Amino acid sequence: MIDLPTSDITQPLGECADVLIIGAGIAGLLCATELQQAGLRVLVIDKSRGFGGRMSTRRMACARIDHGAQFLTVRDQRFQAYVTDWRAAGLLQEWYRHAPEDNTPGGYARYCGVEGMTDVPKYLAASLPVRLQQQVTRLAWKKDHWKAHTLQGQHFHAHHLVLTAPLPQSLMLLDTAGVTDSDSHSMDSLRAVRYERGLATLGILDGPSGLPEPGRIKIDTPPLSWIADNQQKGISAVCALTLHANDDFAQKHWDSPDAVRGALMLEAAAPYISANVVDYKCHRWGYTRAINPWPERSYHNANLQYTLAGDAFGGSRIESAALSGIHAAQCLLKTLRSKKSKHL
Repeated sequence: MIDLPTSDITQPLGECADVLIIGAGIAGLLCATELQQAGLRVLVIDKSRGFGGRMSTRRMACARIDHGAQFLTVRDQRFQAYVTDWRAAGLLQEWYRHAPEDNTPGGYARYCGVEGMTDVPKYLAASLPVRLQQQVTRLAWKKDHWKAHTLQGQHFHAHHLVLTAPLPQSLMLLDTAGVTDSDSHSMDSLRAVRYERGLATLGILDGPSGLPEPGRIKIDTPPLSWIADNQQKGISAVCALTLHANDDFAQKHWDSPDAVRGALMLEAAAPYISANVVDYKCHRWGYTRAINPWPERSYHNANLQYTLAGDAFGGSRIESAALSGIHAAQCLLKTLRSKKSKHL
């Protein structure tokens, strides 16, 4: 158990916590889980209506469709412990193990949610204090604590701040506080991180897709990069496809109407499917894969009491974002234990 010193945030206007975490994706939720288990009061806020960020499942015409991240893999023992628990809780199932692009003979198990990729974030959030639809517009650093102002008129206070939103958004929020990080070289490198954009088309079919088992095709020919059958995947009773465009197409057609960009993606997918599309919608992802991710798992500033984490740290897989959240929690706990030992 770690006790934080009391300060003038104990009775402010607004909600208080030891640690305020901005972002209810896998990084933020696992960071909060680790910190709460260590005895800290955490509070997670997110501007969205749901949990999970790109671990998102959408309902459409009685279908369930994973329209962001399609699966997760495991290579690290710390993440394996969580995945083992999630499988035991009936949240995850193995979708497939072998793929042409695998670089090991045994492949990697690709796990998906039993009802969709949002299953795990929902499960984690159920044990945490989370406030959705709270868009942070401004941060303030007051001597020894942070204050977050939201578009909805709420105020949140905490000794420590963890930002797990896409890195450019997190850095823009930090800029509103007017704080200066002494490590200018690292900050310059963090600001140089760039993301690809994503564009998904979700299509309802009038029959089986005809995709070969296990119901996925990774494509290297523009404009598509991925086709998945959510019925073969096991999450949808209705046959529904997820099409992902490559970055160039997403950039070019970012502001195109669905009737244009969706139609072009479906036309490109037509040679791979054997059923008719009866309805479709498009979804834009402003930040998907970090092109030049930060090599460390997180960035921690002990003096200003903030930490940056998320899918820009260490790689583009869900596992990388998860490990970033765990690492952020460990860095913060190490700092708190160090401060506590100095006062003994």
